[in-house]
Amino acid sequence: MVTIRVFVHTVIAYFLVSCVVIFFAIPAFILLCIPSRFWYDSKIIAWTMCTFYKMIKKSSLTPITYTGIENIPDEPVVFVANHQSSFDIPLLGVLAQCQPHVWLAKHELMNTWLLRFVLPRVAVLVDTSTPRRGMATLLKVVNLVYNKKLHVMIFPEGGRFVKGTIQPFFGGFVILTKKLNRPLVPVYIKGVDKVYPPDSWWVYRQPIEVHVGKPMYIQENEDDESFKNRVHQWFVDQVH
Repeated sequence: MVTIRVFVHTVIAYFLVSCVVIFFAIPAFILLCIPSRFWYDSKIIAWTMCTFYKMIKKSSLTPITYTGIENIPDEPVVFVANHQSSFDIPLLGVLAQCQPHVWLAKHELMNTWLLRFVLPRVAVLVDTSTPRRGMATLLKVVNLVYNKKLHVMIFPEGGRFVKGTIQPFFGGFVILTKKLNRPLVPVYIKGVDKVYPPDSWWVYRQPIEVHVGKPMYIQENEDDESFKNRVHQWFVDQVH
């Protein structure tokens, strides 16, 4: 049963989110009209996205705790996080700390005119319909990011899952970590499913925890599958 407190909290949260979206609508449209090749070198765009993440995060009116931020190296990294809700995007995005970054997103998300306009400008679309197309996407990311101070943001489960378990990982992040010769920073997000339950309009005031793990590196003589399993096991360990 929904209480008056939940009702009021939901109304205020949605009102604040709407205000943030309206506030950013015009500048966002202007920035989105800039050719994508200029996006990832722009400090102004990175700052704008960072500010948007922070304001959306605050609009949830829920307590959010970050631990382990000191684990993020002072260099471009590959951020890897579990995925429960679209709210994970600002929660992970703020960890880029207003530095340029690129998201990886599923090609299947291009199902509305708005996303078809926005996504290609803020993310590299991953086509996993065939191994060949998937590899082509990864090579595109490597070419885009190589020798640039760009963070890469990935949800390796390939979708949103709220069952309280970590789903199997796609292995694209392993290839990127190896090709780019960068540290991987794992980020475990807990509690989003209680704030934004699936298939529910209501927003609940429940604590959210974001735990940033220590950087992980592919070890000498460690194959791709072993590294993927080691990263996946880190997330499994956080659940328990």
